[in-house]
Amino acid sequence: MRRAILSLTLMAGCIWGPMAWGQIAQSHPEFCGLADGFNPPLPDLSATVDGDGNAVLYLGQGNTGIPLRGNLPSPITQLSEVCPLSSGLLAVFGDFGGTEVFIVDPAKKTLIDLFNAYHPVISPNQRWIAFVKMYALHGVNGSNQYMLYDLTKQAAENRLDGDTRNDIDVGRVIFPPGHENFPGSNVDLPKSQQHFGGTRIYWAPDSRAIAFEDRTAEGPGIVLVTLDDNGTPSAFRHEITPAEMCGRDILSGDSINWRLMRAELGPDGTRGTGGIVLDIDRSGGAGCVPHTLELQGADFNPAKTEANVRPTHTFGAIRDGRVVIPPKEK
Repeated sequence: MRRAILSLTLMAGCIWGPMAWGQIAQSHPEFCGLADGFNPPLPDLSATVDGDGNAVLYLGQGNTGIPLRGNLPSPITQLSEVCPLSSGLLAVFGDFGGTEVFIVDPAKKTLIDLFNAYHPVISPNQRWIAFVKMYALHGVNGSNQYMLYDLTKQAAENRLDGDTRNDIDVGRVIFPPGHENFPGSNVDLPKSQQHFGGTRIYWAPDSRAIAFEDRTAEGPGIVLVTLDDNGTPSAFRHEITPAEMCGRDILSGDSINWRLMRAELGPDGTRGTGGIVLDIDRSGGAGCVPHTLELQGADFNPAKTEANVRPTHTFGAIRDGRVVIPPKEK
């Protein structure tokens, strides 16, 4: 019997039923990294999400699905975006509070990799996925580590230890400089190494750089990370001033509430000869005004290197089943 494709987005309400059929929501075109946030043409796909948040992807009108099942802390509520890649693979993004990224081979009808992330964005040349490493939103002091996943490599090659069962410690750290990727590398860090930023990651058109907002104990800034042909990063930071944040001169007692809405990197802005245009809006309050800020490469300084290395101890209690903690001294 031919399957009926309903115009559903597989939202959270559908998990109350045993199974929900529907089209892919395509609600996050920015994940695909195309110019102007356009949605790519979607292949003939449909999906199910069951009451436990397990998704199955169906190609065309076939009855054999591709299970999309990871080790999630909470159920998937929808498949929010599918990005067809020039390699023939599909990058599928599922919402669960964070984002679970599935790499699917439609020709072989197999799931070839998956990992969890915040703010994932595919590069325009479709070689990389830049994202923030996952950490629990409650119960830990998390910090943003910006990661790079190589779509030209196998799943094991995107893990330092080659363990494809690991869906958290995936990719390489490209910011902050000096950080390493290991279990717990982005939680409970010293205040001097904590980084926050609630906005998405923005790619340069040539896929050679990313830009994003960065807030630290020393103050807010805009980060520019450039990449060579192998994805080796060089990180730079501009300490944004109160006037740049608010779009006007700031008087004593004025409220400063701002957020980065968009960043556009010029074709040569990644190497310091062009501009980076930032759209900045106020975030609550009346202290700031919406405005556009343009920065040049010369406005950025090399980002500070932070020593955040893998623990060498191999004994003690294990927290969350993963992170080894040395025992307290008696």
